[in-house]
Amino acid sequence: MSELVELSSTQHKGLKVRVNCGVEVAATQQIVKLRVNEVGRAAGSFPIFFTRNAQDGGLVLSALTSFENRQNMFVKDGQWQSTYQPSAIQTFPFFLMRSASDENSYTIGIDEKSPVFSKQNGELIFEENGKASMQLSRAKVLLEADIQNDIHTFAFGKELEKLALLKSIDLVVQYQDGTNQNITGLITIDEDKMNVLSPEQLHGLNQQGYLVQIHAMLISIYQLNLIIQKQNSRSDLPKVAQLKIEVAKDRAAG
Repeated sequence: MSELVELSSTQHKGLKVRVNCGVEVAATQQIVKLRVNEVGRAAGSFPIFFTRNAQDGGLVLSALTSFENRQNMFVKDGQWQSTYQPSAIQTFPFFLMRSASDENSYTIGIDEKSPVFSKQNGELIFEENGKASMQLSRAKVLLEADIQNDIHTFAFGKELEKLALLKSIDLVVQYQDGTNQNITGLITIDEDKMNVLSPEQLHGLNQQGYLVQIHAMLISIYQLNLIIQKQNSRSDLPKVAQLKIEVAKDRAAG
């Protein structure tokens, strides 16, 4: 991501943002970030896994949208094709950033160099009186909630790591033309280890509200079949014959 600057009603007066730019960007995202509060709703549309942040190795809760790099099976003709749209798409191109005046607070930042912004085309970010547009107002509400949601997501991942409930897997996609593709770096819930947790550990997970999220993640894996169906309905992509899920024994999840 390019460097963010704090959004200002004076500095960015007259700046416009391209309509539907969040979906446009999502069209090339094979992985879309989620927060733990989204898992229940997202599980009905996407397979949900953890991935690792390339910078610090931290866990990132993610929805898988495609088997193909830079493809998203849930965007078609510039339109979102799922009943649930992740918050990360809804809030784009606005981001949370540390306030320059107070390091303990957050503000909204933008990448001024992004092509989604211009003076000519799109919707104004601020109205003539300096008031936030409807789009910015909606994004602000979601971003403010995401401060706590990010904290809860981090805590969720840490608890799963502490209980050794994570396992790394590979997806082996076998195409009808005989070629294969491996998708690595995915981390899911280890159901076998879930089944041997003590009553006290299960109670602790339930008290924290994590059991529902865990079961939703496990059920979401069946949405891999939806991705197969979507890919096989397209003429520009190779047809999937079979999908195998293999435990990545040579890589630790924790």
